[in-house]
Amino acid sequence: MLAQKYEYSVVMPGTPEYEEYCALRHEVFCAELGRVPACSEQSGTRPLETDDFDAHSVHVLCRAFETGEAVGCARLILPSFRGLNVLSRYQLHSQLDSEEDRVGEIGRLAISSKLRRYRRDTQLVGPALPSDASDAISREVKRDGPTVALGLYREIFRLASEHGITHCYAAMEPSLSRMLNRLGFPFLEAGPINSEIQPPRQPFLIGANFLRSKLASRNSCLYEFLFGDSKPAHPASLSVNSTSDLRAFASPFLTNV
Repeated sequence: MLAQKYEYSVVMPGTPEYEEYCALRHEVFCAELGRVPACSEQSGTRPLETDDFDAHSVHVLCRAFETGEAVGCARLILPSFRGLNVLSRYQLHSQLDSEEDRVGEIGRLAISSKLRRYRRDTQLVGPALPSDASDAISREVKRDGPTVALGLYREIFRLASEHGITHCYAAMEPSLSRMLNRLGFPFLEAGPINSEIQPPRQPFLIGANFLRSKLASRNSCLYEFLFGDSKPAHPASLSVNSTSDLRAFASPFLTNV
């Protein structure tokens, strides 16, 4: 059962768990994808990726129970005097009617290359698993990737609710937003594409109530996964329009804005 294989937790700055979280961010966004400049901060021999928004965010780390290895991460930037990352890097169509203290931002969301399906992703950082791992083990682990990614979304939306956040911004490649919308996540365009960022990304907005109503009417299994009390289902049991959509969750996707 996937519910017994992975655990999600909120990690706090100054703890070893937070350092693992920042190390995974560096691994994906700095070393692998080169989308975020590496910072000078490190813990021992491990480089970390951090920025000024981390002090005003809540941070989620996903671990594998069996190995304790960090396999996924995400953060929710909370309303503060610092503002949101998206506001300084993207033009927005208009201001939200919602109060500013109820608008957050999803970011730094990714999963480890070891849980990604696509060869074009894993080639960036070498083998997805140790060379002595069997093909069967490799396939089994990579099947977990989509659910781990969905679990990160579930935790972020749970935290948003706890903090009274009604809307969240996120910057992503347009192709990702289309895939998320096919799954039932109603991300709406919030501004034009910023081509000065490579690859070009665009700001999007999602509302908690709109998300719930959209999923409830369109994808009851995914709704139960994100908001229900039952244990996570295997990705194969989730109702989607295309199996390739769900497999796309095995890539690093949302984020650095």
